[in-house]
Amino acid sequence: MRIAARTALALVAVFASTAALGQAFPSHPVKLISPFPPGGGSDVVARILAPKLLEATGQQFVVENRTGAAGNVGADYVAKSPPDGYTLLVANNTVVTNPAVAKAPFDVVKDFTPVALIGSTAVALAVHPAFPAKSVDELVKLARENPGKYSYSSCGNGTAMHLAGELFKQLAKVDIVHIAYRGCGPAIVDGVGGQVPILFNTITNTAPQAKGGKLRILALASPTRSPVDKALPVIAESAGFEGFDADIWFGLLAPAGTPPDVVQKLNAEIGRALGSQEVQDRLAAQLFAIQTATPAAFGDLIKRDLARWSKLVKEAGIKGD
Repeated sequence: MRIAARTALALVAVFASTAALGQAFPSHPVKLISPFPPGGGSDVVARILAPKLLEATGQQFVVENRTGAAGNVGADYVAKSPPDGYTLLVANNTVVTNPAVAKAPFDVVKDFTPVALIGSTAVALAVHPAFPAKSVDELVKLARENPGKYSYSSCGNGTAMHLAGELFKQLAKVDIVHIAYRGCGPAIVDGVGGQVPILFNTITNTAPQAKGGKLRILALASPTRSPVDKALPVIAESAGFEGFDADIWFGLLAPAGTPPDVVQKLNAEIGRALGSQEVQDRLAAQLFAIQTATPAAFGDLIKRDLARWSKLVKEAGIKGD
């Protein structure tokens, strides 16, 4: 009798476990962790996608801001979360630029499972309207004739904007001085004021100022012209800059070990959400270009970016704050 009872209890446990495992994902709310404050790119992307994911799955996708250490706090939180698909990181490429510049509390390759690429936004090379250069070629010529005379601003030491500027210096073989600001906003203010004549800043920040005649955008640091504004040239079109790419990409990462079927489900739902005209229009209004990729292809992008930025940081002698 005791053996039979134990057998029955074991079978009940097995059936209960099997039912739980077979339960369709998601069966309860999913947390979308934005590692930056409200209003930032990751936060904007998360809040645009969340309603569409709710429509598709019937479950809430709740945006939670966990900020600090240039995005490392939120990323580390997700890396250490259960690998069940219910805690996801809405990442941008700081998850590769941060570890390239200084030791991070996570390993971006080993501690995450790539889920879906979402899109990108451009870094713009801009100048004050009084600055004489009106093209990338003119800027290079001017900088070569006056080594060390001109300076450029970025949104901070080790940011994507800083690395874009250092890549530009390396390929152009020019000496322009880097001025690191504590954020993109202060850098824009001094750029508009003419204190630092050259800027590497986001297109989101520079475009409104350019439309108002307060800045001049020379080119975007993207590999190809933006589908949002094809009139703007890219640095890669100038001689010696072929393949120049310093885009800021956005994507979804899960903790390492997240089940493949959950990853594929999330990738498919993100792809469907990005196919919505409403989502496309809202992202375009924020100057985001939509990009999609399989989890494997997204993982390859992360590895390539980590390798190339780490190489640049070493060659340029960039140190973390």
